[in-house]
Amino acid sequence: MKVTDKRLMEWWEAPGIAGREDFDEEILYLNSLAEQTGDLPRWALAVRDLMPRWGFEPCAHRFPDGLEQVIGMIGMGRAYPRVGGCGDVPLRVQRSLEYWGRSLVRWAHGGKLNGPLADMPARCPDPEAALAAGEGVLAVGQGRAALDATLERWAEQTQSSLARALADGDDAPLTAVLRHPCCFNVSANLERLTRSIAAEELPTIVVCRGALREAPHLDPGRLVWMRGVLRALGRWVDGRPPGDGFCAAVHAKLGAPDPVRRWLVASLYKSLKLWAQYTDSMQGARHRYRALV
Repeated sequence: MKVTDKRLMEWWEAPGIAGREDFDEEILYLNSLAEQTGDLPRWALAVRDLMPRWGFEPCAHRFPDGLEQVIGMIGMGRAYPRVGGCGDVPLRVQRSLEYWGRSLVRWAHGGKLNGPLADMPARCPDPEAALAAGEGVLAVGQGRAALDATLERWAEQTQSSLARALADGDDAPLTAVLRHPCCFNVSANLERLTRSIAAEELPTIVVCRGALREAPHLDPGRLVWMRGVLRALGRWVDGRPPGDGFCAAVHAKLGAPDPVRRWLVASLYKSLKLWAQYTDSMQGARHRYRALV
């Protein structure tokens, strides 16, 4: 078996949701499309590798931007670095994190919180917990090594049992939220963290794929947009006219159909549909998505 053939078969073993359980008739159909096309160009394989799966998930801040880039790559016929993967923290989010960090440090030293936390008590009941959180948030911008060192220091040296519980261990609340600042709900997590410090209790932190459960009220446009892209991709694969301006814009980016692009667009449709079905199952929602076969 050629290396390219092996890549074709193995890519779908972990498309992003349930692994081999998703190896269904649609994936077999996509593999047959690839076989009919013959030797796929290297750029096409590279673009397929950038499609939604583990490491490029709808919970990331810039997932929509990255998905739009993939659509553009298909139209241009070339691959290039994509944004929106795990660990991608936009500058606007980094600026917000710095604000959160400085605010928490100020609160630890007796200052009042502002913005959405203006209703919080001016006096922090556990200054060490607030300081641990603030220093941890500020360490995010200094890199993973600095963040881990900050969390370890607070886990080992603090006299506050709450600060220790927040920072000690991979599953600790502060550790979880700060190691996943690429998640779209990072501000909601930090607000929960801050309010829990005021209540002198541990917060519930939701990161990665679990955060998609919060998308309908934190970022409803994220899922609506994703389903809109699915609709546009499906119409392109079927050879149907766009039907509206949004679909027309997607079709314009995809370009004219040919065997390679047909395989790529159908593959993108399938990988994105797996995520859409996953988010539906999390939220108890029902949406109909066209079948490829």
